[in-house]
Amino acid sequence: MKSNYDDCINLLYNQDEIQWYGRNYFLYFVNWQRNISVTELDGKKVVIKRNKSSKYFHEYILVIAYTTLSFMLCHPTPPPRLGSAMLVNEGFKMRKILEEIGIPTPSLLFISDTSLIEDYIDGGNLYHAFLKGMTHMLAFNAGSLTGRLHNANYVFTDNKSQNYLVTSSGKVLRTDLSFLQKESSVFSRSMDIGSFLASVIGLETDKYKAIETSFFSGYKSETNEPFPYLSIAIRNFLSIGFSPNLTIFKNMAKNSSDLI
Repeated sequence: MKSNYDDCINLLYNQDEIQWYGRNYFLYFVNWQRNISVTELDGKKVVIKRNKSSKYFHEYILVIAYTTLSFMLCHPTPPPRLGSAMLVNEGFKMRKILEEIGIPTPSLLFISDTSLIEDYIDGGNLYHAFLKGMTHMLAFNAGSLTGRLHNANYVFTDNKSQNYLVTSSGKVLRTDLSFLQKESSVFSRSMDIGSFLASVIGLETDKYKAIETSFFSGYKSETNEPFPYLSIAIRNFLSIGFSPNLTIFKNMAKNSSDLI
């Protein structure tokens, strides 16, 4: 929406125009790369994402962790590119490519080196939908989108459930595209699966297993293949690194060998 360029710039540099929307704001994951706010542009809600001062430090940590884990699992894999490549991933052209693959994203209104503005999605992120009890079809759809991307020889890399948004009608969209890669290695595809499962493994066991099964079914419906064989190992590594607790270990102990 290039005709709104001046309005977008005004929003970015005039904090007084930011309107907060209470609990709806918190349905968006508090992004570790960007500060997120919600306001209106031409009578329509939009999301403004501004780079945090710690953004580059966190990105280097992720790249180091990604590379280290690939060596630990004897599958050395190039990490996602940083800098201008990340801006390209979030841009108009990449979103068009994803649309052609069959992966919907929020409409992008503006993007610069330090910020972007995209449409507000009223249902919040997928993790919060899971917390509210909506599991089967949403997890299936997230698995389907991941499978479509892999069929096109791309990976998300950072594929946690908080990076999916849900509309009020139940449609699943993908946001936070910075770490997209043109990559099809076993390790990189396993990272997509493992990072998604690790992001929900702290939920109660019955809910986690329902999400895992549905995500698997959605993935297999697109690829006609089970999860890449490193997926569960990566899930376990990431789960222990993020937030180890009794529920996580309980869910990890459940047999998932039928998924790979």
